[in-house]
Amino acid sequence: YQILFKQSVGTEDVFFGMSRKDPSTACCEDMVIQIKLPETKCSDITLDVQDKVLDLRTAKKKLLLHLPYPVDSKKSKACFLSEEETLEVTLRLSRMFDFINFA
Repeated sequence: YQILFKQSVGTEDVFFGMSRKDPSTACCEDMVIQIKLPETKCSDITLDVQDKVLDLRTAKKKLLLHLPYPVDSKKSKACFLSEEETLEVTLRLSRMFDFINFA
């Protein structure tokens, strides 16, 4: 698996630097986890996301991942890319002081 961080960037960030955002993970809104699942169909995947844990199970593989930051499981989504045999899980971060970074 691979963990990536993603942030929403608008023109005011790119050209004027008006927001408090910087390239660090502290200013990212989403965490994207890409999981390679060769020889797996979408129907074979069981995924459970809690605040600090991602639990993935297939017939051949099992992954219990303790997440580096708390997430909002209700605002998260998953997409299986069958051509790449990859499950992409996008998790909305829910950190204590995010209201300061994203105000």
